[in-house]
Order: sequence, then C-alpha cells, then structure tokens
Amino acid sequence: MPPATPLSVSSPRLTLDQCINRALDQNPDVLVSKKKLEEAAGGIVEARAGYLPSLTTSGSYTWVEKGYMTMDGAIPGRRPELWNVAVRVTETLYSGGAVGGRMQIARLNRQARLLEYEAMLDRVIMETRVSFYEILQNKAQIAVHEQAVVFLEGELQNQRNRQRVGNADRLHALRAEVSLSLERAALLEARNRLSNSHAKLAELLAIKAPSTRARRDYKQIVPGEALVVPRPTVDEAPAFEVEGELTYAKRTLDLSTCLAQALAQRPEVKVREKEIAVQKQQLIVDRSASRPKVDLFVGYDAVNEPNSAASRTYYDGYLAGVSVSWQLFDGFLTRGKVAATRARLSQAELAQEATEQAIQTEVIQAFHDLKQAEETIQTQQQNVKLAEESLQLAQSNVTLGLTTQLELLQARVDLTRAQTTELSARFTYNSALARLQRAISSHFTILEEPPRPAAKDTPPPPAK
Repeated sequence: MPPATPLSVSSPRLTLDQCINRALDQNPDVLVSKKKLEEAAGGIVEARAGYLPSLTTSGSYTWVEKGYMTMDGAIPGRRPELWNVAVRVTETLYSGGAVGGRMQIARLNRQARLLEYEAMLDRVIMETRVSFYEILQNKAQIAVHEQAVVFLEGELQNQRNRQRVGNADRLHALRAEVSLSLERAALLEARNRLSNSHAKLAELLAIKAPSTRARRDYKQIVPGEALVVPRPTVDEAPAFEVEGELTYAKRTLDLSTCLAQALAQRPEVKVREKEIAVQKQQLIVDRSASRPKVDLFVGYDAVNEPNSAASRTYYDGYLAGVSVSWQLFDGFLTRGKVAATRARLSQAELAQEATEQAIQTEVIQAFHDLKQAEETIQTQQQNVKLAEESLQLAQSNVTLGLTTQLELLQARVDLTRAQTTELSARFTYNSALARLQRAISSHFTILEEPPRPAAKDTPPPPAK
C-alpha cells in the first residue's frame, strides 16, 4: 500500500466531492480490496494452467562401489556409474471435470472480488459523506453555542452592573452565571465532537494527523518551595477543513422502488450468488477424484550403459504414450469432501437469504429515518422563527419590566435548542440519504424518483 500523502498547505479546504475522490484513491480498505482483485486474477492464471501442457525434466546419477557393481567379479566389465536423463511433455485429456471446475471457480472468485470492491466503494462513499456532514453539523452547532455564550455573557454583565447600582439582587446575576456556565460546557462538548469528527474523516481519507507541539511553562525554582511541574498543553489543529453547508432538498422517493433497486443492484447479493455457484463447481471438482484421469505424454530419455563391453556408453530415444489412473477406493475421502461441500452450499444459500433480509432492513430503516428527519426539519424551521421572535419579545418585556429575567433566559435556551435540533435533523436527513444511497448501491447518483406520467383525465397544456 503506498504511503498516505499529506495535503499541501495551499489546499487545506476540501469539498464533499474532493473528500470522496481522495477516499476512493487513498482509503486503506479500498487499496486492500484492489490487491484482492490482483490475487483473484492470479488464481485465474493458476487454474488456466490445467488446460496447458506441462514440461518436466528429471535426472539421476549414482556411483556404485566396484565390488558391488561387479558382484565380486561375477559380472566383470561393469562401469561403477549409473545415470539417466528424461524429458516429458504431458497433456491432460480427461480429469473428470476437475480442470474445468477449477477454472470456473477462479472466474467466479474474480467476479466476487470485483463485486466486493464495488461494495467497498459504496461503504467508503457513505462513511465519507456521513463524516463530512457530521463536521458541518458540529461547526454549525458551535456557531449556535457561541452566539448563545455571547448573549449570556452580555446578560451576566448587565445583571452585575445593575447589582452594583442597586437595581437588581444577586439572584439574577447567579441565574445568568449558571446559564452561561452550562452554555460554555455545551460549547466545549460541541468543539470536542468537531475534533473527533475531523479525526474520523481524516482516517477515511488516509490523512496523517498533524504533528503536535508540547509546550511547557516552567516556574523559576525557589529554595524551600515545592516544585510543581505543569502539564504540557498540546497545540492541535486539523490538517484540513471542509467546505460546504448542511443543505436540505426534499426528494420524492418510494419505498417499494428502493427495495427493488437494492435487491437488484446491491453487490453483496450478487456476491452471495457467486459463492453458491462456487460451491456447485466445487462439487464437480470433489467428484472428479473418484473418476479416471487420462494423460497424454511424449518425451525423450537418455540412459547410460553400465556394461563396458557394449558398443555405446549410453542409449537415447523418443517415446510417447497414454497413461490412465483410477483410484478405486480412497477410504471414503471423496465422500467426505462431497458432504462438506454440500454443507457449504447450504450455508451459502442461507447466507444469501440473510443478506437479502439485512439489505431490506437497511433500506427500510434509512427510508424511515429520512422521512422522520424531513418532517423534523419542516417543523423546526418554523420553530426557530418562533423562538427568535419569542426571544426578541422577552428582551423588550424585560426592558419594560413586564416579564422576569428567568423568562428571558428560558427564551434563549429555547432558541438554542430549536437551532441545534434543526441542525441535527439536517444532519440526520443527509446521513440517512447517504445510507439509503449505499443501501441501493447508487454510488454518486443522487436519489430521485422518476417523474410520474400525467393522468389520463389531465387536460393538455395550452398551446403557445
């Protein structure tokens, strides 16, 4: 796997398309899946070797003690050396279906790895989109909490000023301080979520974490005073920033159409089909062990002549023939292999049913989350406007002395909650859409239902 290349300083901001393209190019899971494709291609080359002739050579050399070679003089004149050289070209004529079965298995495995690669792309695209949307959500929520902190800081300062001149008691300042402390805690939590979402997206994009610099501020050592070593503070900054907005565009989708597309297009379903086909071919390979094997061979041999009285020191020549082998009994080895393969075939069929059921559940959940988020966005958009109007009225009433400070603080809390809820709904909508796109394996295609034909009783448009 090539090392992940850091982003250049001149391009620290990434759009959604740039993030997806980088993930498809640098994500470790994608790169591993590509290597599995190369492995499957090597399996095809290996299986194809069964159709091609094989060329083998063999030879041997033996030195024999003279007394042993001549049998203590009973056979005089024998050379103490024995050697032979053989070359064979062998072609399989019949293997009981083993060669063809292995070739089909290799091709099916190659197709399955390709489908798994497509499924990996779907997953990486979905995770990249969700992580991207999560960063946008956290950044927007940080802005909401920062606005609330600024408002509450102003309110706290106002109450303290009024307390100094005797126009307010300490309770109002305490309420403002408590509200400000809670809002600051929410702001810190939102910033922490943003850092975590940056780390998650950086992992998907194979972007190395930025180098951290530890900074220590040491006090001067005073004799007799306890030395306190401060904890190092780490300056951390994200290696990149994202550019975009949590948009909302209503889409018209049909659940039955999504389910049909998922079962027809999802690579995982096709992978299960390939696995079933592989086990059926494996049955052919297993049964071939109980069938005869026929090979055609041609060759060339050279053998030395141990008798020194012969006219030649060696003899050589060409040969050709057919060899047949048939294992009549193997201790039920083949029967056991066939039984195991049949069990794996049943497992593959059950796995296919489970995969289809899981995909249907995934589509249904994403579809329902999409619809729920859509309704939440529509209600919260109006709710945000009402909360903003309520806060303005509360401010005016507090100034006129018509309402209490508690109602003003509650109005600010309501506005913050409405804004964060609306942002969460936008994130849920976009992430559910990304999960639904992955569930039906649509890749970069934005889901949209095709326009429906007009009803028969609909009058035609007027001519221009």
